[in-house]
Amino acid sequence: MGRKPIDLDMEAALDLLERGERVPAIASELGISASTLRNRIAQLQKRQGLLLQYRAIQSLQLTELQARVLEAITPDKINDAPLRDLVMSYKILKNSELTIEGKPNEIKGLVAHLIHMEKQEAALKNGVEGEVIEFSENEDEKYCSLGDLDDQEF
Repeated sequence: MGRKPIDLDMEAALDLLERGERVPAIASELGISASTLRNRIAQLQKRQGLLLQYRAIQSLQLTELQARVLEAITPDKINDAPLRDLVMSYKILKNSELTIEGKPNEIKGLVAHLIHMEKQEAALKNGVEGEVIEFSENEDEKYCSLGDLDDQEF
């Protein structure tokens, strides 16, 4: 009959494997032998097959969905879209681009100003006056031009 299977956190073990840890180090961390861990991994692979690869496949699925969404955005749809939707779409795309490039994803300038105005308008429509943010009354900032907005954060 054999002994009762050792209870261990296989999800933690799989996460460590994904990060590149070696089986003996993971087994030591979990307090089991390396052969026990290898046997458990083999059992999981046998039972679950492709499900173990889902994490790798998931990013491919998301990329495919993103491509389909972007392909569905036509010039006619862009021309018919409200300014708010265009600004928010731009913000999302720019944030994604900056994240991929490893840069901070703060939007500055005119787009940030438009987003700020949209938030104020939404807050007023919802009757939440406390959320409306006023610009600084500092004399230097009071009379800025659109060119100056490109360097400001909101």
